[in-house]
Amino acid sequence: MSRVTGRPSRRIDQLRDKGFRGGRIAPHRAMIGLEVSWTLLVDLVVLPVVFATAMFLLLDPLMDGWRAFFEFIRVPLGLPGGVSTRIVELGPLYVAVPFYTSEAAWPAARDMQTGWLVIGVLALLGVTLRGRLLPFGYLMRALAVIQLTAQVWFWLAPPPFSYALPEYISGLLVCGVVILLLAPFLVAFTFHIFDFLLWQKIYMVSLLLGHLAIMLPLQAAVHAWVIHRGSLLAMPMLFLVFGVLLDVFVYVSLYGWGMSWRSGGVLDSVDRRPPVLSQGALRSVTRPRPTPSAVRPITPPMGGPITNPIARPGADA
Repeated sequence: MSRVTGRPSRRIDQLRDKGFRGGRIAPHRAMIGLEVSWTLLVDLVVLPVVFATAMFLLLDPLMDGWRAFFEFIRVPLGLPGGVSTRIVELGPLYVAVPFYTSEAAWPAARDMQTGWLVIGVLALLGVTLRGRLLPFGYLMRALAVIQLTAQVWFWLAPPPFSYALPEYISGLLVCGVVILLLAPFLVAFTFHIFDFLLWQKIYMVSLLLGHLAIMLPLQAAVHAWVIHRGSLLAMPMLFLVFGVLLDVFVYVSLYGWGMSWRSGGVLDSVDRRPPVLSQGALRSVTRPRPTPSAVRPITPPMGGPITNPIARPGADA
């Protein structure tokens, strides 16, 4: 009688790693241990420091570009006032962040009625959407709940509101500047730890910073226009759903796309590629054809007689 041990044989370990076509099942990137090396140190420390320093050196021309964009689009948007500058102290850093000086009014009766209508539409969509659109329906329900809380607060609370529109826009852009400075470190500790090539890691950071540098002023301009035209009632929804959370989901989307890249490293060049059969092997593979005797009979409901649908006409049942 063979002795049973808790350690499987080498043959069993090899069979566990094989796929149905004979290829090796590679471990997922998240299951691979990190090997401490100088390359990993460069990816986790040197690259984010270089990008953060470059982003800090480019803040002044970037803020000038944001200010020029705000001044250019202010008249088409119909925003009164002008574009001012807020000096923000971020530790040893000083950043001149531009923002709109337009004000937003307390929600009037018409704004409250429009808000109730929006809640009704969102709730109706959240209840009626089914099947593959059910996640979108859940989103509609969450938006309806958020807008409902804002509606009830503005219905019960007296003016003025705690945050004015200029303070909100400047705060939104200050958060954007902080995200720009911290984004290289976020990418380093969530993306650089995997087996990607150096140019792919640099490309991911550059893509994220470039996307945010263009998106943040556009986001602030849209928020300023919506809140100015729709009153302060629109501010909670924009802040909670389409504010910093939207900036975070930008990286989540880029991260999901980047994790699908082939790195060209050891894993992707050997393990992750499925085995390719030669033309001779493909011709030698024969597929069995079903015969009438191999087809399982279908049992009709209510205990009726068993019949074979492939049986020849005139054959005995």
